[in-house]
Amino acid sequence: MSAAEELKQIAHEMEALESRFVRSDSMGYYLKTEDEAKFKRLTVEAKSAMDEGLGVANDFSINLLHTANSMRGGFAGGISLAGVRSARELVEAAARRAERKAVAAPAVSLGSAKPHYVDPARIAELRVSKGTFDMTRLVRMCEELNLANQADAHISKAMLVRAIVDHVPPVFGCRNFGEVANNYSGSKSFRGSMQHLDTSLRNIADGHLHVQIRKAEVLPSPQQVDYRQDLDALLAEVVRISK
Repeated sequence: MSAAEELKQIAHEMEALESRFVRSDSMGYYLKTEDEAKFKRLTVEAKSAMDEGLGVANDFSINLLHTANSMRGGFAGGISLAGVRSARELVEAAARRAERKAVAAPAVSLGSAKPHYVDPARIAELRVSKGTFDMTRLVRMCEELNLANQADAHISKAMLVRAIVDHVPPVFGCRNFGEVANNYSGSKSFRGSMQHLDTSLRNIADGHLHVQIRKAEVLPSPQQVDYRQDLDALLAEVVRISK
């Protein structure tokens, strides 16, 4: 399914939610819990499809998340009817733009696109998190990491992953990432991933950050700076804590 087709399907499901608002004399119109949860899921899926079809940090996805976060109302501050309609219109507009872009784009061979270093859906979850900490810088570092991955900028990838692990310890109530890796009360598998980031990643990144110029050099390979699984485990826990 193309990005445009996925966005059209999401817009159709959002439109169906518009008729599911419940009226309350004291609270106005609101969505029931299961429908509110479905809208949040559709928003994350739409953001991912927009990023896939239109590029990371495009105008449609940025405005979609702003709409989902700002147009609140009704029961317990849930999404308002106007918010759902605005989100649906943005998704429809993005679908039309994705269709035009697909028609205008030259044909490319299958398999030419690289996978994202950070899943766009994970970035979308970070954007809409409601915890104590502002995720703006973290989200931008993840987006730049994806851009670096597309450009085969392997040294930049190592630096950005290192920057991310140094950025997030306060979310875990820790002073530095060493405390996250060794003291945070997560699962055994989570601690293993964090210890890998704290040792292997730190050594690799320090090599690219601090080694001075030499008479002979060897550039890093994609495999040398591939910490995608461990990084996703870290970001997933950040999302969970911030809910």
